[in-house]
Amino acid sequence: MPRSLSFTVQQFDGALALLTVTGEIDFTTAPELRDRALELSRQGNLHLILDLAPVAFCDSSGLNALIGILRCTQQAGGSLALAAVPDRLTRLLDLTGVSQLLPAHADAAAAMNAHGGAADGAAADPPSGRHLRAVAAPQDGP
Repeated sequence: MPRSLSFTVQQFDGALALLTVTGEIDFTTAPELRDRALELSRQGNLHLILDLAPVAFCDSSGLNALIGILRCTQQAGGSLALAAVPDRLTRLLDLTGVSQLLPAHADAAAAMNAHGGAADGAAADPPSGRHLRAVAAPQDGP
């Protein structure tokens, strides 16, 4: 069975987007993750938070995608942070030293708070933030 990823995007005022990633990030799906995140960046969401709670697996291809996303967002004057990183991926980030470059938070709310929350300083609660715009993400390729 082919592996796939699905995405849920929540966009906030102030060029911030929360991308929830569901599935397995591996050699076949890592380009999907990178493309989706960079598409958000090109749309003006310079600051990205990746919620990885629903990620069941991530290999070195996924790690490479995260590093690529980080580099591209920084070059655009933005940032990348992770939320709810699964234990195995946390270990991979630590072993490779990437955890020193890429902030990780316990959950999406903590990542939002660390970023500064909503643009007007309102409490950051991703599912019901008042500056939230839910955007349907394409499930199939481009």
